[in-house]
Amino acid sequence: MKLIDTIFIVDDDPIHQQIAKIMIERQAISNHIRVFSDAQDVLDYLRTNASSPEALPDLILLDLNMPVMDGWEFLEEYAGFCTQLPKNIRIFVLTSSIDEKDKERVSSYSFVTGYLTKPLSKEIIAHLS
Repeated sequence: MKLIDTIFIVDDDPIHQQIAKIMIERQAISNHIRVFSDAQDVLDYLRTNASSPEALPDLILLDLNMPVMDGWEFLEEYAGFCTQLPKNIRIFVLTSSIDEKDKERVSSYSFVTGYLTKPLSKEIIAHLS
């Protein structure tokens, strides 16, 4: 399995954050895992560090259903500036939703690498690297 340098987990649920973090650590696929409860914080971070490719994550695991800013709003805003970033960040939606409409909607974002369902498992993590 290929090592992923930096992974951002974006999820408002502390239990899901912890599960994802532990699963990634157990599979030893990343050296740096950062957890965010609010998608707006991630957008702010990406904009602030847009000129430093080494500060940007390689992968973002994004929940769709969050209270302050949900994953859809994140994807809309990210779409507006992602082509200006000096690094291609892979985004996987990681959600509890099994709704086909959500899957279709996610697939309309060309920069989203995949759609994964919670909880993270060894099998799902194998698809990340």
